[in-house]
Amino acid sequence: MLKKFLKWFAIFAGVVILFLALFLFQPWAFLPHKHIEISLPFPESADATTSLIPMGETIEHNAANGNPNGHPGIDFGFMGVTPIIASADGWVFSAGKTDAGSIDISTYSGFYKIEYKELNTIEPNIRRFTKIKKGQLLGYTGRDKIIQGRPTKEDGSGQIHWELASSSLLIDRLCPVGYFDAESRRRIEQIWANVPSDSQFKKDFPDICSGVFKDKED
Repeated sequence: MLKKFLKWFAIFAGVVILFLALFLFQPWAFLPHKHIEISLPFPESADATTSLIPMGETIEHNAANGNPNGHPGIDFGFMGVTPIIASADGWVFSAGKTDAGSIDISTYSGFYKIEYKELNTIEPNIRRFTKIKKGQLLGYTGRDKIIQGRPTKEDGSGQIHWELASSSLLIDRLCPVGYFDAESRRRIEQIWANVPSDSQFKKDFPDICSGVFKDKED
């Protein structure tokens, strides 16, 4: 009886491990496929006052704080409360509050994964496994007041941390610049151009994507 149980348990465990491996590594992501076309996750009306911390910078994101490859995404900082919208059609894998009090949303779009992190609010219809459309409102971030000193959890987030990645963990994060539609690419390049040339990030990391992420596509 015990041998039979152990046999079936081993089969079950093997199936679970295989399923998890396929989900995490997704070998089909290495097959030829059409690149996703994405848009910026906020409206153009916010562009003029939006700041940008580039992908791959190691000033604030480095091996000491668990980011050996540098900043794994792009931070967009906003002046005022700003709507966050879906960059592509897809479905919600997870959505909810973090220990820090902000809201993270993880979505899948075919061979790609898009992360929207550090939101202050989320729309009621954005729940796990729901479908989303490009341009759909996901929630809001940004502050409606000036913060004196270091912000607290109660002050909320003044930015969004945003990432594009392959659905395969073996490929992982990608530089989004080559995936933007023409208008969004123009917009992000203009936002980056508006960042003062003497800012620490721009002096040390002159490109939107640097280091191992520079020009990285699947």
